[in-house]
Amino acid sequence: MKTSYNGYSNYETWAVNMWLNADPYSQDMLQHIIQAFETVSEQAEELERNVMADDNYLGGESSMWADLLHAAVGRVDWREIVEVNAA
Repeated sequence: MKTSYNGYSNYETWAVNMWLNADPYSQDMLQHIIQAFETVSEQAEELERNVMADDNYLGGESSMWADLLHAAVGRVDWREIVEVNAA
């Protein structure tokens, strides 16, 4: 694995992982997904779906900020987050 930010493939992946582990609700959600789905691919897809469904995401709005946020979230390596937290 190529590491380019604090041991993660990029800043975006590191930041999402940090925030997912910052509070008990997010940690529980992440662990539930890891336990409920068999493969890393399924776990990563479900994690991405859950994070993208968050009410704080600007998904439906059209703006410069929404475009930038969407680009940043698109760089997240969801598989890497699952693998780090499943260990």
